[in-house]
Amino acid sequence: MFPDRSVEIMIHKENAYRFLKEKNYGMARSSFLKWVESVRQQNINTGGKLEKELEIAKKEYCEFAKNDPLYINICETILPKVKEQPGILQTDLYKLFPQFDKSAISYTMYFAEEHGKLKRTKKGRTYA
Repeated sequence: MFPDRSVEIMIHKENAYRFLKEKNYGMARSSFLKWVESVRQQNINTGGKLEKELEIAKKEYCEFAKNDPLYINICETILPKVKEQPGILQTDLYKLFPQFDKSAISYTMYFAEEHGKLKRTKKGRTYA
């Protein structure tokens, strides 16, 4: 039997919006991710019964990213290099932009693709 994560899901969702309202983007970002992952896990545990809720959580996280100052800053800094060097590996971006955490670059590249700003292709253990 798997644990019911509905309280956990609700807490992460409420925290995401509370932190967003407070303009605490770091905590909001973390809470949106925890919300999505909690719904994803509960969806697995219930045999897909939370598919709609998962799509909503993912969509809300994606919308949050559009206005996240970290995402905006990294996009403005890194996307010109990506356009200059099509096919550049994400791991190479980590080396070229050491001022950003790898997780922040990964987060930004994921949502940049979701927002249609670039196309990522799986290449080994990274993305081109």
